[in-house]
Amino acid sequence: MVWLDQHLRGFESAQVPVSALVARQKVNVLMLEHVSNLLLADEPTLTPRPDGRAVWRVPVDLTFPSRGRVGQVAEIDVDAQYGSVFYDDAALAQVEQAVRRLAEQTLHA
Repeated sequence: MVWLDQHLRGFESAQVPVSALVARQKVNVLMLEHVSNLLLADEPTLTPRPDGRAVWRVPVDLTFPSRGRVGQVAEIDVDAQYGSVFYDDAALAQVEQAVRRLAEQTLHA
């Protein structure tokens, strides 16, 4: 466990070409173009993937104009070196399902 903590700390302090702001913007554009304008990226976390690459893990929240952020519906990874967004059609379908569930819970609460 100590090794993992040290590894993660080293990752966070490493210089990465793609900033957290850029990663967040990329996820916002992806959600707007492919899912819904009611989704908003939150603060990314620099995270190591099993293959050793650094990614920004970007939480995605459902928002309503009258209520603000109502809850997280996904996390999308963005390559911290090259800026590639990791997603496919199946991942976008899962986001859509999570949005529907949370929207129903929120509107019927």
